[in-house]
Amino acid sequence: MTAQKTVSRGDHTRERLVLAALEVFGRAGFDAASTRAIAEVAGVNQALIGYHFGGKQGLYIGVFEHIIDQMRRRMTPAVEQVTSRLAAAPQSTEERRELALELLMGVFDTFTDMIGEQFAAGSTRLILREQRDPTEAFQLLYDNVLAGMLSVLTRLVAMATGLDETSEACRIRSVMMIGQVLVFYVARGSTTRFLNWDGVDADNIAALKQQFRLVLETQLSQGVATS
Repeated sequence: MTAQKTVSRGDHTRERLVLAALEVFGRAGFDAASTRAIAEVAGVNQALIGYHFGGKQGLYIGVFEHIIDQMRRRMTPAVEQVTSRLAAAPQSTEERRELALELLMGVFDTFTDMIGEQFAAGSTRLILREQRDPTEAFQLLYDNVLAGMLSVLTRLVAMATGLDETSEACRIRSVMMIGQVLVFYVARGSTTRFLNWDGVDADNIAALKQQFRLVLETQLSQGVATS
């Protein structure tokens, strides 16, 4: 029982440090963030950062492991549904296009739901920094989340448009589509102000989903682009 309590206490401390570091790293960046500030936010002894993570760099990686875990928890059901439905995909071109559109909309609904979550607000700044100046953490993020997500989108775009899945044109179109959602993460201040939104609530999410669906239908109805 004592050992179990010790493990539980240790896990709780790690979680508090990770969440505190997510806040501090996101606000100040890796270089400017101090382990002292992180420990103060977490309400624990500063020495516990070294004990649990080996230091500041290890804690930073721990934060991205947390981000990856949260993103995979949110995205896995949508990806699994895509994989399952594609395994029994119809043969006719029109039916395949309709299925691809339906599945793409499901994936984009998941992306859109994440816009309003607290997780997104706390993680976006860190992800953006890694996009701009990649470190070891970016490689973890790309290998464990982004590459698979883009692969699924590209496969669906290829099915919907008739483009070769391996072509540059298909990959570009996939990236452009996801960019339509990402703008509400990376330019949250500008988009909410322009739309006269006080944050992002359930009604706002519903409005975004409706418009994303209309945009996707328009984009995919245009068929194969010239590569």
